[in-house]
Amino acid sequence: MNARITVVAGLVSAVLLAACSSDSDTSVEPLGDRKLRTLGSGDAFLDAVREGLIAQNTASQGNPDYLSSESGDQDSAPVSGDGAASGESGGDTGGESGGEGGVDDSSSGNEVTSTNVQELGVDEQDWVKVNASGDRLYLLNSAYDYYYGPEDGFIGDTLPGEEPLAAGTTLRILQLDADAPDATGLRDLPLSLDGRYAEGFYLYEKDEQTQAIVSASGNSFWAYWSEPAMFGGRDSLITRVDVSDAANASVTATLNLDGQIVSSRRIGKYLFLASRFYPQLPDVQSYQVSADQWREAVNSASATDLLPQYSLDGGANRTALIDPGSCFVSDSASSDHYYSPDIITLSVFDLEAWQFSDNECYLGATETLYASPQAVFLATTQYDYSSGPVAENGGSLSVDDGSFPVDIEWHDPRVDTDIHQFNIDSGQLLYAGSGTVQGHLGWNPLRKPFRMSERDGYLRVATFNDRQGLDESPILLSVLHADGGGELDTVASLPNASEPGFIGKPGEQLYASRFLGDRAYLVTFRQTDPLYIIDLADPLQPAIAGELQIDGYSDYLHPISADYLLGIGKDAVATPGDIGDGRGALVQGVKLSLFNVSNPAAPTEVQSMLVGQRGTESRALSDHRAIVVQSATDDHPARVGFGIDVHGQASPSSSPTGHEATTYHGWNYSGFHGFEIRTGADAGITSRGAMVVESFGDGGDYYHSYADDRAVMVNDSVFYIRGDKVHAAPWDDLANPMPAR
Repeated sequence: MNARITVVAGLVSAVLLAACSSDSDTSVEPLGDRKLRTLGSGDAFLDAVREGLIAQNTASQGNPDYLSSESGDQDSAPVSGDGAASGESGGDTGGESGGEGGVDDSSSGNEVTSTNVQELGVDEQDWVKVNASGDRLYLLNSAYDYYYGPEDGFIGDTLPGEEPLAAGTTLRILQLDADAPDATGLRDLPLSLDGRYAEGFYLYEKDEQTQAIVSASGNSFWAYWSEPAMFGGRDSLITRVDVSDAANASVTATLNLDGQIVSSRRIGKYLFLASRFYPQLPDVQSYQVSADQWREAVNSASATDLLPQYSLDGGANRTALIDPGSCFVSDSASSDHYYSPDIITLSVFDLEAWQFSDNECYLGATETLYASPQAVFLATTQYDYSSGPVAENGGSLSVDDGSFPVDIEWHDPRVDTDIHQFNIDSGQLLYAGSGTVQGHLGWNPLRKPFRMSERDGYLRVATFNDRQGLDESPILLSVLHADGGGELDTVASLPNASEPGFIGKPGEQLYASRFLGDRAYLVTFRQTDPLYIIDLADPLQPAIAGELQIDGYSDYLHPISADYLLGIGKDAVATPGDIGDGRGALVQGVKLSLFNVSNPAAPTEVQSMLVGQRGTESRALSDHRAIVVQSATDDHPARVGFGIDVHGQASPSSSPTGHEATTYHGWNYSGFHGFEIRTGADAGITSRGAMVVESFGDGGDYYHSYADDRAVMVNDSVFYIRGDKVHAAPWDDLANPMPAR
C-alpha cells in the first residue's frame, strides 16, 4: 500500500471512531453469531481461504472503506484516548493487572521473586528471568542497526526487499550473590535468529536441567495489524537453549513455524502459542497482476501454498502445522462478509518432547490471548459501520493529510469483541464456544488480557464502550459461560435493569482493571480517579458494591492482602478554567495509593505518595512485568519496587495548583525505587529510597535514555536491570549500589 494512502486511511479511521454518535441504545445486543464451525472437509476449508484471498484483494482495490473498516483490531485505529478528556496521554497507557507472580516458593529457602504475571501458574515471557534458587540471572539483549538517509534522516530497520539489520541477540548469564549483593557475568551467548526480533523467553526448570525458551518473530508487527498482506511470508522461531551449565550453554533445539506469533503462555511443560498466518503465493503478488490473473493464481494454489507449516531443528522437511479438515470458520459469514484469509492457530507445544501435542485453527483474527490454568481465550475487536445512523450533517466528512482530500460518508460504528474459548486437558485443546461482548479491550497489547478473568467456568470481561453519552455507561462488564454446544453465552452484564448504575462518568476511560477472586476492581479516569468495586460472588447477579473518588488515577492494581490494594499510576489535577473546556486534568508525577477494601461498600485511601513532578515516567505504568513484588513475611512487610525516570522534585509534598500544574519539569534522575507496604493497624506506604543509576548531575546532559527496565529480589537484595546493565544493592541501602555489571 502507498505510504501516503496508509496515513490517510489511519487518519480517516481515527476520525470515524472519535466521531461516534452519543445517543445510541446501550441495550443493543452484540452483533451476529460468532460461533465457530467446521466445513466438513479440508477441501472446503481451502476453498474458504481462496475465497478470502480473492475477496480481500477485490475489496482493497475497489472499496476505500476496506482500509478502515476491516481492520478487526482496536490498535490499528485507536480513538483519541485520554487526550480527548485531559489533553494528556491516551487512556489505557497503563493497565490493569499483573501481580499474581511474586515470590517463588522454591526448595532453596530463598525469597526469590519471579515474573509479575496475571495468573498464578501461568507464566509469561519476558527478557529477564531468574532461576528458582535465585543464584542465576538471565538477560536477553538485542541490538539493531538502522538505515539513515543523508537527507531524509531516520528510515528504519529495513529497506525495500531487505531483512531487518540485526546486529545481534545475546543471552547473558550471570551469577547472583545475594549476600554481597553482586552479579558476576558467566557467559554471553550469541543467538542466531536470522534477522528476527527476539520477543522474550521462558525459563523452564525440571530436575537438574534449566532451559531458556526464546521466541523470535518479525519486528513491529502491531504497526501493520490492519494490513493483512503485510503478514505474508512471516515466520517465527522458537529456540531452546540449555543453560544448566553456563560454561557449556548452547542451543539444543529449534522450532520454525510459518506465521507471526501474536502471544504465548507457559503452563508447566506446555507452551501455548497463538499465531497469525497469511498465505503468500510463490512468485506472484496481488498488486502485480489483474484481478482475473490473481483469481486464477489463487484457485490453482496448492495446500502447501495456502496453509502454515513448521520444521524442527533446522531440518529441510516441513510438516503441515494444521489439519484443514478440522479447522473452524465463523457462522457469521454471509454474502456481505467474506472469510478473512488469515489463519489463526492456537498451538500446544510440549517443551520436553519438543513436539506439538495439539493445534486448533480458524479463519479470522485474534489480537490477544488470555489463559487461566483451565482454558485459553482468544479475542479480537470487530467493527460494523452499518449498524448506526449516518452523520446528521449529511454524512460527508472531509479528511486532508496536506496532499489531497478524502470525502467519505461515516456511520456510528458498533464496536464489539469476539471471544473464543478453548479448554485445556493435559496438553490437549477442546473448543468450548464463542461469544461476543459490546465494547473493546483497549489499546495496549500487554493490557488486553487483563480485561478478562476466568473463575469457576465463568469468564468476566471489562470493556470500554465507544458509544459515549450521558445515557451510556463508559465501561461495560460482561459475564460469559459456555453452554456446552459451542456458544459462549452472556449470562449477566453491568449495567442492567436491576443494577442501572454506570461504571464511570461520561467521557471517562478504563485504566486499571483487576479481577481478584469474587471481585473486580475497575479504575476510570478523566479528571478524577473513581475506583469501582464490583461484587461477582454470584456471577449471574453482578453489582457495584462501592466507589471511591480521588485525584489522579491508577494504571496498575496489586493485592497486598485480602483487605488492601495498592494502586500505581499518576497524580492529576483539574485543568484551570481558562484552559480548554475545564473538564479534563493535567497529569503530574507517579502516584502510589494504598486502598483499604475490607468494606467494599466504603473503600478508603489509607495513604498516597508522590514521586516526581510533571514529566515523570515509568515503564511500570504500561508493563506490569516491570514491577517486582516480594510478599510480606514475619520478618518484613510487602516490598514493591520499579524504575522511575524522575522529573523535577523527587518527593513533592503536594500536588501543584493553578497554572503551576501546566509546567513540565526537567529530568532529574533515573533509578529503582523501593516501597514497603504495611497492612493492619499501621497500614501505610514507606519509601525505602532509590537506587540511582543515571542522573542529570553526572554527565550534565539534559536528556536521558528511556531504557526498558526490570528488577528481581533475592532475600534482602535487589538486582535492577536497566538496558543491558545490572545494578545491585541491599534493600535497606538502595542509595549505595555496587558498580554496574
